[in-house]
Amino acid sequence: MKTLTTLGLVVLLAAIAGENRGAGADSPLILVSLDGFRHDYCDLYPAESPTLRDMRAAGSSARGLIPVFPSNTFPGHYSLVTGLHPGRHGIINNDFFDAERGTFFHYFQPSSFRDGSWWGGEPIWATAERQGRRAAAHFWVGSEAVIGGRRPTFWKPFDYSVPFARRLDEVSEWLRKPAAERPSLVAFYLEEVNGAGHRFGPDSPEVAAAVRQVDHHLAELRRRFRELGLTPNFVVVSDHGMTATALERVVVLDDILDPRTVQIDSDGSLLALRPLSGTAEQLVEKFRDVRHVRAFQSADLPAHFALKPGPRVAPVWVLPEEGWHIAPRSTVERLRRKYAEKGYLAGDHGYDPLISSMHGILIAEGPAFQRGRVADAASAVHVYPLLCMVLGLQPAPNDGDDRLARALLR
Repeated sequence: MKTLTTLGLVVLLAAIAGENRGAGADSPLILVSLDGFRHDYCDLYPAESPTLRDMRAAGSSARGLIPVFPSNTFPGHYSLVTGLHPGRHGIINNDFFDAERGTFFHYFQPSSFRDGSWWGGEPIWATAERQGRRAAAHFWVGSEAVIGGRRPTFWKPFDYSVPFARRLDEVSEWLRKPAAERPSLVAFYLEEVNGAGHRFGPDSPEVAAAVRQVDHHLAELRRRFRELGLTPNFVVVSDHGMTATALERVVVLDDILDPRTVQIDSDGSLLALRPLSGTAEQLVEKFRDVRHVRAFQSADLPAHFALKPGPRVAPVWVLPEEGWHIAPRSTVERLRRKYAEKGYLAGDHGYDPLISSMHGILIAEGPAFQRGRVADAASAVHVYPLLCMVLGLQPAPNDGDDRLARALLR
């Protein structure tokens, strides 16, 4: 489908919104991320996913949600709520270096993720707040920063030691408020499946148990909202999938070059490098005969990555085959110690978004959505226009289009 201009998309969504009044436009929208939930987990683990399977049957879904590149947590989650590729919103990886600022962004450092100057674009909660609607976010990437002068009315700083029961109570308290005060949008995040996939691999009993756990959490969310007398629109997504990795599928950077001759912006399922001596072209050449990886200058990255040269984009990218890693020996040893149960990281993501194991889920249920509709796999950047459509909002400029709105909404 041809991508619309922003103005064209605004006009189209406004027209569709007029047609869909009474189909749940006034219901709260609950956006739930199941981090690392691969597109086929409901079918691989049917006994563990009764709630998700029921939501899929009662509502609409896509055959897969194609992540942005790199298919990692921070760029993926922020693209879901902005409709922008990482090269446009600026969060190009979990960790990256900005040459203009002369400093790193690290996803685990509050000084990075709470600094709004790192974050571009307009997240869905800011779109809602700007148009007079209240919004809430519970642990969603980017929600702890003031972005474009806005933050959700209700939000919680990331603290995964907080038990689910307490988080459910907090969200319920927001939604118990009078209609004029409660949020129209709640963004909610669950991590368990991703952690199990990294530690034990996607085909493990531990991932099956994590699928069961998040499925139970979704059942509790639905039950609580029924008790509150609410009929929300649910949109359940994931930022990426997962594939198996192992120590025997690691390319050690030290065997190719001296790590002291490069700055490593990121490593693992992709390697982003800045040469400290020589040129980017010479650095790429060092990987020409290395098996299981391909090296690119940033200007030559595949077009579907939507990542162009810039201060946050390293000059050289080395991309391993699916399930392979490339990292300095120091990183390999650290991961061996951290994931001692399997001898190394047992699962990972971050690979080419076109690889099917990287695809996530999209399941939508509620008065705004068709029943039993299954759409083709679609890029994560199309989720933001869909959310705007459900809420009756005019979207900010984005890279998505109306395909999910047309396919899934009543």
